[in-house]
Amino acid sequence: MGSGSTKILSFDEASKRLSQTDLDRIETAFRELTTGTNELNYTNFKRDIFANFLPEKLANRLFQLFVGSSRIGLSYRDLICCLGLIYYGSQKERMQLLYAIFTQTGTLRWYDVEEFLRLCGDQLPQELEYFFQKDQIVTQEKFLQWLERSQGHTTTIIDWLTDEQRLHELLTYTNDRIYDQYSILAGVTHLSEREIKELEQTYHQFYTWNNNKQQQITSQIFSTIFSPVLPSILIPAIFEAFDENRDGSIDFKEFACGISAACRGPQIERYKFLFRVFDRDHDGVLSHSDIIFMTPCLIEVAQFVYVSNEHIKTSRELYANMIANEHESVLLKPEDFLLWCQKDRLVIELVDLIFQICHVVLGLRPSSQQDELNIANHFLRREKCPFNESETVSNRLTSKPGSSWFLISMDWWFKWESQCSSSIVNSNELKTKANSSIKSNKIDNRFELGDIDNSSLVEKIISNDCVQLKPGLRHGIHFEMIPELLWIFLRKYYRCIGPIVCRKVTYRKNLNKPELDLYPLIIRIYCNRTLSTQQIEAIAANKNSSNSTHFAYPLLNFVSASMFGSTNAPTSVALNTPRHYLACSYFVSQYQTVRSLAEELSIKFGKPLDEIRLWARPNENDLRQIDFESIDEITCQEAGFNQNSEILLEIRNNDLTWPEELYTLATRSKALAVSTLSINSSIGNVEEEGRGQIGLSNLGNTCFLNAAVQCLSHSFPLTFYFLHKYHLFEINKDNPIGMQGNIALRYGQLIAKLWGNVRGPLAPFELRGSVAKFGSSRFTDFQQHDSQEFLSFLLDGLHEDLNRVHDKPYVELKDSDDRPDEDVAHEHWSNHIARNSSIIVDLFHGLLRSQVKCRICEFKSVRFDPFNVLSLPLPIDTSIYIDAKLVLLNGLKPIRYGMKLDGELTVDHIKKQLSILSSLSIEQIGFFDVTHPSSLRRYTLMDYSQTKIKQLNVRDFVAYELPLTKSTDNNNSSSIPFIIAIHRRLERQDRYLSPLTRQKILFFGQPIIIPYDENESTKITNKSIYENVSKQLERLLRKNTDLSYVSNHALDCDDSLGERYPFILKHVTEDGKKCSICPWNRFCTGCLFESNTNEFLRTRGNLAIEWESSAYYLRYLSGREQDVEIHPSVKLSRTLNNNDANTDEPSSIITLEDCLQSFTNWENLENKEMFNCKRCKKLQPADKKLDIWKLPPCLIFHIKRFQLSNNRWIKSSRPVRFPIRSFQPSKYLPTRSSTTNSSSMSPVDDNLSNSSSSLSSLITQPSDMMSSSSSSCLTHENNSHDSTIRLPPPESSDESLKKPKTGFGRRKNKNKNENPNDKVNIPCPPKFNQTNDQIICSADNNFDPDNTTYNLYAFVCHYGFIGGGHYVSFVKNHINQQWYCFNDSSCKPVSESILEQCSSSAYLLFYQRECLDHRCYMPNVEGKNQVANELSLTGDDRWCSLM
Repeated sequence: MGSGSTKILSFDEASKRLSQTDLDRIETAFRELTTGTNELNYTNFKRDIFANFLPEKLANRLFQLFVGSSRIGLSYRDLICCLGLIYYGSQKERMQLLYAIFTQTGTLRWYDVEEFLRLCGDQLPQELEYFFQKDQIVTQEKFLQWLERSQGHTTTIIDWLTDEQRLHELLTYTNDRIYDQYSILAGVTHLSEREIKELEQTYHQFYTWNNNKQQQITSQIFSTIFSPVLPSILIPAIFEAFDENRDGSIDFKEFACGISAACRGPQIERYKFLFRVFDRDHDGVLSHSDIIFMTPCLIEVAQFVYVSNEHIKTSRELYANMIANEHESVLLKPEDFLLWCQKDRLVIELVDLIFQICHVVLGLRPSSQQDELNIANHFLRREKCPFNESETVSNRLTSKPGSSWFLISMDWWFKWESQCSSSIVNSNELKTKANSSIKSNKIDNRFELGDIDNSSLVEKIISNDCVQLKPGLRHGIHFEMIPELLWIFLRKYYRCIGPIVCRKVTYRKNLNKPELDLYPLIIRIYCNRTLSTQQIEAIAANKNSSNSTHFAYPLLNFVSASMFGSTNAPTSVALNTPRHYLACSYFVSQYQTVRSLAEELSIKFGKPLDEIRLWARPNENDLRQIDFESIDEITCQEAGFNQNSEILLEIRNNDLTWPEELYTLATRSKALAVSTLSINSSIGNVEEEGRGQIGLSNLGNTCFLNAAVQCLSHSFPLTFYFLHKYHLFEINKDNPIGMQGNIALRYGQLIAKLWGNVRGPLAPFELRGSVAKFGSSRFTDFQQHDSQEFLSFLLDGLHEDLNRVHDKPYVELKDSDDRPDEDVAHEHWSNHIARNSSIIVDLFHGLLRSQVKCRICEFKSVRFDPFNVLSLPLPIDTSIYIDAKLVLLNGLKPIRYGMKLDGELTVDHIKKQLSILSSLSIEQIGFFDVTHPSSLRRYTLMDYSQTKIKQLNVRDFVAYELPLTKSTDNNNSSSIPFIIAIHRRLERQDRYLSPLTRQKILFFGQPIIIPYDENESTKITNKSIYENVSKQLERLLRKNTDLSYVSNHALDCDDSLGERYPFILKHVTEDGKKCSICPWNRFCTGCLFESNTNEFLRTRGNLAIEWESSAYYLRYLSGREQDVEIHPSVKLSRTLNNNDANTDEPSSIITLEDCLQSFTNWENLENKEMFNCKRCKKLQPADKKLDIWKLPPCLIFHIKRFQLSNNRWIKSSRPVRFPIRSFQPSKYLPTRSSTTNSSSMSPVDDNLSNSSSSLSSLITQPSDMMSSSSSSCLTHENNSHDSTIRLPPPESSDESLKKPKTGFGRRKNKNKNENPNDKVNIPCPPKFNQTNDQIICSADNNFDPDNTTYNLYAFVCHYGFIGGGHYVSFVKNHINQQWYCFNDSSCKPVSESILEQCSSSAYLLFYQRECLDHRCYMPNVEGKNQVANELSLTGDDRWCSLM
């Protein structure tokens, strides 16, 4: 306490007035609340000492008095002084405290007292108001005299500290009606409180499986728990026997009561539990259908526990008839069932099986060591049967391959059996001890046995998971084997001081019998070491030190620095630094599959299976990949695993690169890097159908590049162009906005390798380097990039490098000026091809029409723009799906309604729609905020009629039916006042600071509304209030009539509540914690009113529905609180709601056509994008519309999944269904006039090549040529014999090494002495029939909206979220017509049905015109000189400028 308290009561004196028990309790609670600071803050002071009852001004003044000015918190000594003075101080000491409270400035004047009382919501009685003068200084002596004279006329504050009787009541008050759930459940079961607490821990472990948010055991979790130890046919029935409430989940009360009924008490209770298992319709009798269900269950139990019985081979109908005939009735009553159970052996086996499961699996402690021994032996004998019976065909999970079994030394096992057996002899002595009951804590002699010690079995401990056994050990002589569940069961009661010995179940081929591999192979698991940049360079220099040309690729060094370590690593490193380190030794059975080993390692190292690769590792530089994905059945023995085999577990880096690929790339020589781009690849003859199936290595977040390149590589006309080397004749080094041919050459070089004779993945170094060099700052780093942005950059780069126009003419863009669209389009396209002519324009460029229309005068401005990638928006639906749960006054189950409304509408439309659906008037519906169970507040936004639906921050509303009354004047309805009632219960606290906080108020459930009409002529009684509350809560209560045959309570328990209502009603404030009638100094939590005929007293606060502890735990059904009836409008509105991307409803999945339609819709331009209207001569609001005017032969769609919402980028995973074949986008082209421009298409004479070359055999004769006007569909399967359609053969392995390397810079003045023959010319590519490319640029690329169809040949998918996703491409190989999935370096064939599963991730779609003749797009290079060689110099000095 501060200076004032020191004068009143010291810490030593205060400590003497409290008992030692109180001091210990207060100290413990103080430490828990202060969490190491040893000071109680002001918030805790108000809450944990005075339960927030004190007025704010008074609480703040008290805190200042006891804390003083030197600290900011209340210490433990200050706390003891405070409690000792208030509760144990004398009358004079408390009066002195009152004087200190009023004296804030050192001098007390009477108006200070009045002001302080006013701020505390208090005032002086009238007769004492003029006792002192207002400015009179009041001394402590005069103040105490005034207090003595004014007894009986004091204020609330003074009454609090001077009423000794009330303070004594606070100290001695106890609520005998408050019990915890452990004592309550122990009262209705055969379990002790200790056992219930242990079961609660197990229950918590169960319901938290798989991040279950329901905090109850669902049927799915229950099935997972029981499936290893119980026949599957019985699991749903036993779940229903536990689920007394029949709400589809098991709460802890049901869990404990069900275990008690199944395992404890007399045998008759276990049979009653079994009766509830088979009584599927819960009608209290077993009908014929119930018996028909019961008989196969019992037969399966007999097979499960390996018991021979005469009924095993009997049909279930015959077995059921035998049971019915025995009792001469079709229905089996409970008493008949109990008699029959005692005769049928299969029932006894089932009861015993459930008994074992409740102990071993559900965590119940055995009531004696005799039970412990019987449970373990029976459970073990059953699970070991598949190992002993060779003819047994087992489907048990404990005998599945990979199941864990544990070994226990036979010495300890014998001691344990002996200890448990001896307890049977001493059981009679235990029963006679001092009135001990079955619920008392059992005497545990397990400590005498000692801990589990397996040291006698162990030869060598390599690691915790790798323990070698001594040779020659035999089961039953040296060790006992137990399954994992039984091992966990024993470990609860016995520690294991030695090594834990675990072995896995294996099966040898052609031997249908499980075995434990006691002596498995020991393999060494290696992982990639994290290396710095300097270490990578040192390894590279040491690998071939004799060769001075070895280098580390600059781009890769950047990756290596970020992936293998920081750049701050020391420069001095050992040259022999190993790149792999031994992660662990691991046991593997030679009979298990390699796939199972990979799954085990993925779990052990916490990585998904697709992010690891396994390599056989004879040595660090000799790796052989182990394919565990394509061959599932290969065993470790067949894969060549031996003792001490070394396996490299390669884990993919965060940027999706593989460490081994990076290392291989970083350590190979410069010459090898130029000549061979593949990693772990080999040169060999590749069959024609095997071409184009090579993956691309990830160089560090380069999946965006790999996916786009793979799709573009399978664009057949473009690949045909590059493989036939047309690009070497069309390189434009003079283009000022080009890339000096680098992009085209690097791309052509990569295409040659992708379709060449290289096996294994390629590393696109050169292309990635050129992209990083010429792609400005977009692609220089190794972060995530957008695949569509890269594709657009690559197409633009290829076009500029291959642009046939060297001197671009100046063109002037003219306004449309109401001219026909055909003329304007032709003009714009002519201007475009006058400056841009390349294979990219021929194949990928189309034309868009853009219209802007003035909203005032409707003047249109039209222009046309070329495109190569068409970005389609996802259809925008402004409709908002709204859920509304309506709570009814009649107590029936709430109803959930669904509505889909336009977000621009006001909230009045929600009210109107809900009124129509619920048949209630708008006045009868009130929207409330129920985020906290202690309050029910009106949702204010719904009360403002101008609020738009899109402005609401919630989409799931709670509405209440409000009571109405008919007025006498007219027929209009008007809302009347109502009372809010909230649920709460009291819970006793073991640790508390003050008598005011010895019990805690807990709120739960959902508040209810009680009708109350003050103007009603009929008197509203307390009884009617109770009846109204009871009616609304009836569905949340377990009925007493149900308990007779549904409840799992013990037969001898008293679970009746006595009172008519399981709750009491109290008047409380709006927060539900304090009384709304009593003043604060009474510290009343609510005044109770009984259910009688007295008139109800209406207060300004709410009502508290305070539940009795036993009623809450035994009768309150918390699971039904959120149970609602689903109105048909929910399904209807969700079906119509296309924003729900996770639903599988067909109407919720949009199509590519929907995206095209959305692309071509009119768009309202915002005010910031005003249109300068030529007709209005000023800025005007306008609308804009885009149309596809001309389709390219190869059409690329970009689905805009990344959207800006609320100033942040998000990804939409909305499914977009796209056609694979016969797609007709021409129907989205605008209508044209019937006549087209005469110059739209001007074919020229055939100009066939007559030059001879090494590829002269590929040239087709004129008679075989197909012009664009008469081209037929070219299917590569049917025309594979035509050499002009097939790709050229791959280059030989050393062909690229023979070609000279020249660098490419911007073309300068040609040297006069330059010999054109210095270039090494390639054979002239084949020549085909051409059209006038200056006008149309391609034969069939005209303005006419023909009805041609397109087929999908490739697409890119984006998986994951924005900023951390991954790109994967799917392509169709034009040679074998097979679809493949390219995941960086991985290439796998997939079926066409897989493509339909990619609708939620499709990002880029590549289509090609069905009747496309690629030969018409090949340029005529006859007589032209080769502009560039195929390879450029990698060692150009500008190459280092990449970083």
